[in-house]
Amino acid sequence: MDAWHNHIWRGDKLVEWESRVWDAADDARLTLLWAEGMSTVQIGLRIGRTKSAAIGRARRLGLLPRPSPLPGPPKPRAVQVASKPLREPPSPEPQVQIRIVRPDPPAAAPPPELPPAAPPLSPHVRSVVLFPVSTCQWIEGFGPEWTKCDCPTVDHGSWCAAHRRRVFVGRVSLIAEAA
Repeated sequence: MDAWHNHIWRGDKLVEWESRVWDAADDARLTLLWAEGMSTVQIGLRIGRTKSAAIGRARRLGLLPRPSPLPGPPKPRAVQVASKPLREPPSPEPQVQIRIVRPDPPAAAPPPELPPAAPPLSPHVRSVVLFPVSTCQWIEGFGPEWTKCDCPTVDHGSWCAAHRRRVFVGRVSLIAEAA
């Protein structure tokens, strides 16, 4: 009988098991025990296989499937039950025809002519719109309590003189040390 030894590490433990080829004798025993109605666990123990191996081989051999031991949805009845008689039909109501009349919409003025579209840009060109900043953008506080400085900016920058010194004081000393 051909067999392979398989190994796998499970945590710090090496697990070893043997895989065997199904031969004709194993197939015959499986078919016989399956026909007797023995459980799949018992069949696996008798032929030296796992329950799953026995089920898989039975499917590949085309043996009839076993009913599930788990309760399933209720089976449909074989006997047809007579339907309940309906109540007497409701009396027909007089049919009323409704016609919806909508007034014609007012004539719309023709849309103004749009300017011609700009020529497409190259994919390497990007448009940037710069808005001049005239007041300091320094923000103090956190959340809804924040306030903005709003003093005039210096050197076309984003901060007033006081906040510009706070921003660049560390950089100036580092640049001076590096030179």
